[in-house]
Amino acid sequence: MAGRSTARKTAFAHSIEPSEAEELLRREKLPSRFKFYFYDKGPQAAKVIEQLRLIRKQRRLATAAAKPKAEKLEAQRSAFDLGARARALLKGREIVAADLAEAGGAYDLDQVRTLLNGISRQAVMKKVEDGSLLAVPGPSNRRRYPAAQFSNEGLVPGLRNVQEALPTRNSWAVLNFLITPDPRLGGRKPIHVLAAGEVEAVVSAARSVGVQGS
Repeated sequence: MAGRSTARKTAFAHSIEPSEAEELLRREKLPSRFKFYFYDKGPQAAKVIEQLRLIRKQRRLATAAAKPKAEKLEAQRSAFDLGARARALLKGREIVAADLAEAGGAYDLDQVRTLLNGISRQAVMKKVEDGSLLAVPGPSNRRRYPAAQFSNEGLVPGLRNVQEALPTRNSWAVLNFLITPDPRLGGRKPIHVLAAGEVEAVVSAARSVGVQGS
């Protein structure tokens, strides 16, 4: 088979016998765009030309059908992409997990009772309600108690005063305040300052949370 290229870069031209064209058609080894120049313009060539037209039409239809299908698949995939609100929720979960790890983890109820000399469950709940003990939602929505608020003497002092001074009682926000270094406290963590007995300094810092310029 003798071949010669045309001036069009996207097309192929072949001087070919009809029998050779039929062999190419049978094997379906055709360029995406092509032209055949036949030595013989008889019935066999006419048959091949018709077959070529049919193949081109089928390819055009297949290409046209594939495009909306691909677009539909892409739209379906993009439907699972996280929106801004969903990303914010996920980021919030990541932050609270990091805060809890920074606080040294958390105790369950029975462990807290042990640390507080065997007090009753009701006494633990009362401390949570009055703000002297911080509880956060744990697995199965059961309360957990961040370890950072405990010392060798029991609970760090002043936690109730700090919670009353903060503009929120959201437990995760309170924990974040307690374990984040605060420039108003010389870069120290509020929970460490409470453990050192400097309650008023932490209360003052808590009162200025959310105040413009603080």
